[in-house]
Amino acid sequence: MRRIQICTILLSGAVAVGPTPTLSAQAVRPPSAQTSRAEIETAAAQAESILVSPGYSGRIKSAKRRELAILRNRLQEGDLGPGDQVVLFVDGEKDLSGSFVVSPARILTLPGIGDIPLQGVLRSEIETHLTTELRKYLRNPAVHAQTTMRLSVLGAVGRPGYYQVSSALMLADAIMASGGPSGGIDPATTRVERKGVELFSKESIALALQEGKTLDQLGLRAGDEILVGGERAAKTPTGFTNVVLPLLTGALSLTYIMVQILP
Repeated sequence: MRRIQICTILLSGAVAVGPTPTLSAQAVRPPSAQTSRAEIETAAAQAESILVSPGYSGRIKSAKRRELAILRNRLQEGDLGPGDQVVLFVDGEKDLSGSFVVSPARILTLPGIGDIPLQGVLRSEIETHLTTELRKYLRNPAVHAQTTMRLSVLGAVGRPGYYQVSSALMLADAIMASGGPSGGIDPATTRVERKGVELFSKESIALALQEGKTLDQLGLRAGDEILVGGERAAKTPTGFTNVVLPLLTGALSLTYIMVQILP
């Protein structure tokens, strides 16, 4: 039996949820928006082959070296860290349906269940991982899970600040969620930094925008900074936090659809 729950919210630019403005700028992405372990392993092997090949320039090798470090870290540590959230729905389990924050120790604490370690778990594996863990306490749980991360979108954008966004959001949509490029800035000049260190070359970012790469496919994680125009401009006076929700119908309307498969 299939149950479809549909909640439609008409927006006028933004929807206020308590004191937090909510923007509609995320397209619902297919499962491929989350990178599998096999895909990461393949990408790492390709990067390694480029590094040992004499046919590539030092600039290309430097970019691949940074990429390889990100890929290896994902395979070893997993994707989920402090500041991330897991949006969880378990059929028939009200207490287990909601948004849960990942602790500094990479643990998800669920009511009535306890601590579930997330060390080494990729975002693409979160639903399977939680299903396996919940089977220890529930009979045949129907688990639906998505992940979000907290990023900074700064620089030449209309609304610079902090955003809690789906990991399946395209990089281009994350930029548009913050008001889009301002002052005629080319979004292809965007840089991405982690703790002050540039993660990708401008060429890599331009290609990611062209190909519609998601935040997960780029291997971004909580705390990373997206610098539109390549420079860090002043943040908004309040340093506001925004939550980007799934967009299905257009810039001024939001339709959120959750399909639950019941036993």
